[in-house]
Amino acid sequence: MKKRWFWFVLALIVLFPFQSSFANQAVKEVGKGSFSLQYPPIDFDNIGDPGYADQQKEPPETIYRTDRVEGPMPTNRWWSSLAVDTYANNHYPHPFSVRQNEKGLNVFYDAPHNVVVHENSGAGTWHIVGAISTDFTIGHSNESNFNDAKVDDYGDWHVRSLAEKDNASLAFTYGVGIPYIYAEYTGGHAVIDFPQNPQVWAQQGHIIGFSTHDNKHYAAFAPEGSNWETNGQQWENPSEFISVAKLPNTDAETLALFAEHAYSVVRETRADYAVNHETNEVKTTYSANTEAVAGGENGTLFALYPHQYRHLSSGDLVDGMNLFTIRGDMKLIEGSEFETSLTYTGVLPSLPNAGIDTDRLSGYLHEAKNDYPTGQDTYELGKYLGKLSNLAPLADQLGEQELGEEFREELQGHLEDWLRSTDENNAIKGENLFYYNENWGTLLGYHAAHGSAVRINDHHFHYGYFVKAAAEVARANPDWAQDDEWGGMVNELIRDFAADREDPMYPYLRMFDPYSGHSWADGLATFDSGNNQESSSEAMHAWTNLILWAEATNDQELLDRAIYLYTTEMSAINEYFFDVYDEIHPPEYGPEIVTINWGGKMDHATWWNSGAVEKYAINWLPIHGGALYLGHHPEYVERAYQALKQTNGSEDWNWWSNMVWSYRALTDPNDAQRQMEQRIDDYTEFDPGDETIIERGSTKAQTYQWITSLASLGQVNPEITANIPTYAVFNKDGESVYVAYNYDDEARTVLFSDGHEATVDGNSYYVSQEGSGPPPTNPPEEPEEPGDDGNVIERGDFTVSIEQSQSDRVITFTPNTPARYVDLHYRINNGNQENVRMQQEEGRWFLMIPDVENKSLSFRFTYEKDGPQYESEWFTYP
Repeated sequence: MKKRWFWFVLALIVLFPFQSSFANQAVKEVGKGSFSLQYPPIDFDNIGDPGYADQQKEPPETIYRTDRVEGPMPTNRWWSSLAVDTYANNHYPHPFSVRQNEKGLNVFYDAPHNVVVHENSGAGTWHIVGAISTDFTIGHSNESNFNDAKVDDYGDWHVRSLAEKDNASLAFTYGVGIPYIYAEYTGGHAVIDFPQNPQVWAQQGHIIGFSTHDNKHYAAFAPEGSNWETNGQQWENPSEFISVAKLPNTDAETLALFAEHAYSVVRETRADYAVNHETNEVKTTYSANTEAVAGGENGTLFALYPHQYRHLSSGDLVDGMNLFTIRGDMKLIEGSEFETSLTYTGVLPSLPNAGIDTDRLSGYLHEAKNDYPTGQDTYELGKYLGKLSNLAPLADQLGEQELGEEFREELQGHLEDWLRSTDENNAIKGENLFYYNENWGTLLGYHAAHGSAVRINDHHFHYGYFVKAAAEVARANPDWAQDDEWGGMVNELIRDFAADREDPMYPYLRMFDPYSGHSWADGLATFDSGNNQESSSEAMHAWTNLILWAEATNDQELLDRAIYLYTTEMSAINEYFFDVYDEIHPPEYGPEIVTINWGGKMDHATWWNSGAVEKYAINWLPIHGGALYLGHHPEYVERAYQALKQTNGSEDWNWWSNMVWSYRALTDPNDAQRQMEQRIDDYTEFDPGDETIIERGSTKAQTYQWITSLASLGQVNPEITANIPTYAVFNKDGESVYVAYNYDDEARTVLFSDGHEATVDGNSYYVSQEGSGPPPTNPPEEPEEPGDDGNVIERGDFTVSIEQSQSDRVITFTPNTPARYVDLHYRINNGNQENVRMQQEEGRWFLMIPDVENKSLSFRFTYEKDGPQYESEWFTYP
């Protein structure tokens, strides 16, 4: 019997191979999707471009970290080169710049005289460059040739490095916003080497105040009783602990303040956020835990960036003690924590269709069906997914649900292909899949591009487009987004670039720097100028899409995280990329935008050979329902547009014309329309090789809809908020226009901060009628009355008739454009408001209100028109 069973099983294996019958052990199943646990079998022979082939490899195998650093390794940090280089390249813990080497740590900081503004007129580039040099080196008395420096600990904005050899060790702790560098020793003590003799202006034995040859001010602190020996260009202290501080001046009071906290070593740094969904306040608490050594006090000095002190809500700035950096002055706060308060200003799945020619938009949407992906890597395919995701809601609003579904079906097909790592034979694919690299704790998509695999670059840019597509599919089909369907794999992508703090597989907020307030794009940061980010707008696009996905899947924790990321990054962009307050960029810097922000410089240049438009618009694209933040500072928008126009020499934009028109529409939509009408229809078919008129990640349809809708809606107004994440408010000729989208199945009452109240139907847009204010608690004293015959109201969008039937009244609403629904809101004798869906018959909507004879009837309507929801004013009868 046993022998027969053996041969039966063997026959099954032969007839049905193991690989196709059983789970692939090298794959992690997540719902209906999966990711590979082993590096995929890339078909390098079919990749003709050697540079592109190199992109398909893995990140470096070696990570320089001690046994104390376990779990997923943070990447995309200002200090990331410490983890991948033997000693680390330059990195910029403002207000310092530092570089590890075999001797210890080179220390430097920029003073105004070190910063150079340079224009390359031939290339059309500008650069704000800080110097790369050494003011002094902190070393070890008994070792000058350490083997390497490793990451030994880290927090939200600090890192601790450790260099060891034989019995000697040297640990440095430093971070952004920390005006101290702490050095701790074993097997020896502190040595400081200077390239030129410093000037000592305060000598207190264990404390020395000194300035470099070019008049930059520092202080060196050792425990009391451990006095400094100053022998020309080499200083020595017998202590196993010292700290060095950057000082704003040489005043005795300044030295005393810094001495108070010089012995409180920062051991933990943490930024915790809280979102108030009623007020849209985003509060961030920055806290530092310190360890007092050598009798030091608890607490520390924080150096705040402009985006922090401009929104400070708790903590007192120290007067007159500013520290210069290339990103503006940092200001000091004394203590263990401080708080900032920002306001979340809302996003939308798309702008509502407002003021559009429906036939024209429909034609453009059908044209876009001929577009196709410009590549099959995570970025180029991602841009195509983003394009389709923007088109689907526009089609829905036109009432062309079949077309909207066609776009979503294509999105779904691409997503399901990529979110499944095995083929029909259950073998790991060689492309269109994600692979989990356990060494680094990251999910890598293949094919990769722009260093997304080998350097762990740009994951928020690339994967953000995938999340955009998933959010759009989920908006119409929530079941698809369930964890046991495809939602689990979408969440896996999100965890890679925006994980929560307790995630065991991925580092906390991989891309985002909680203290600097923005993302870093490069995973390894092995550049002389530190880490960088170019397309800040694609970071904002990623955070927008997390908000939309969280709304579609009812994930409150992710929603709060996404709102924090969106709101904080926006505040940093306004400072360091746009300089909306005109306080950061040097006066001699010509452009009105920084294209790439680095730790040690600022560039008006791109990673490719670009013209004038691209150097601006790479920080505008893609245009989407979360891009309205670009218009929050209209004076700056006008300044930037005029600067670009002057550089370009005319309105004949060299490339990406629709990006300029879309940006122009934020402050002057009429001019944007004029420019658009002159050229948009010259673009007759999709041509990814010619982006003169339409950037490849956008379409005529969305460009036309964005510009035309802004002309109808008005200037975005961030001052009015709402208690729903998906909203926007506009100002049209001095009157507010309110927009909201409701992801719920049921109607939802939305309250705006100025008192406007709206009932937003499930899975629908709401747009208040142009010029209407908030509906009053009681009807107006002199509300609009029916027409001359007492029974008819005529408006641009509709006609209302009122008929008497004994003691009842029958109200008929006839829209000039077919409506999917009409709601009647009414009060009898100023009583409680009733809200009722009217009944439809042959394009007209009816409702009978009983027993109103000799009573006052006040009413208004909410109605759908071409997708958005509109609100009428109040009327009374009789």
